[in-house]
Amino acid sequence: MKITHLLFDLDNTLYPSTAAIDQGITSRMIGFVADLLGLDFQQAAERRQQRLPFYGTTLEWLKTEHGLEDTDAYFAAVHPPQELQELNPDPNLRPLLQSLSLPMTILTNAPRCHAQRVLEFLNVVDLFTGIHDIQSNGFKGKPYPDSYRTALAAGGFTVAETLFFDDHKKYTDGYQAIGGQAVLVQHPATATGHPHPLDSIVEQADSPKTGPAQLVIQSVYQVPQVLELLAKK
Repeated sequence: MKITHLLFDLDNTLYPSTAAIDQGITSRMIGFVADLLGLDFQQAAERRQQRLPFYGTTLEWLKTEHGLEDTDAYFAAVHPPQELQELNPDPNLRPLLQSLSLPMTILTNAPRCHAQRVLEFLNVVDLFTGIHDIQSNGFKGKPYPDSYRTALAAGGFTVAETLFFDDHKKYTDGYQAIGGQAVLVQHPATATGHPHPLDSIVEQADSPKTGPAQLVIQSVYQVPQVLELLAKK
């Protein structure tokens, strides 16, 4: 399989899902929901859990069912500048990404301000050809087909030549539904289903809805192994 472009999710993909920022983002989202709907924190968490499966993001749910219009207030609440205090530096990430020697693009359901902030903190922002965020997709990001196609078209890439990495199966399924090959990134501490040995690559069964079998890895540091494996197919 010839891969000439890599499309990466940002959060919990370029850094591990065990980072404190993951819990921080979720907690701030639930807090916003609680304030908007007049619920306590636990009620808001339960309501979000019930409704989120029907939408791509929490923001889409709030806009659709509760008429949220002030998206800037939502982003400011969920992604304040001090969120970087919940993230640890990773000096090995830049050399890893540079070693891949392929053009790379970011596709995130977060706002650009957050993506830019995190990528700069990780010292890798200049390694990506573009950042495609939830705003550039009209607030309808992954798993909607146009979110992937828009990100690829901007750089002149195709689905067939692009490998997509994300930590949400809903989003990797979405990419495979349009004919692409996706890799699910699941840290063993947060993975669903049966854990697998560290540094192994698991191949999930084919699904009529999502196309070819998906590969499952535990860390962005396994990307070279994935590329080597796919090159042999």
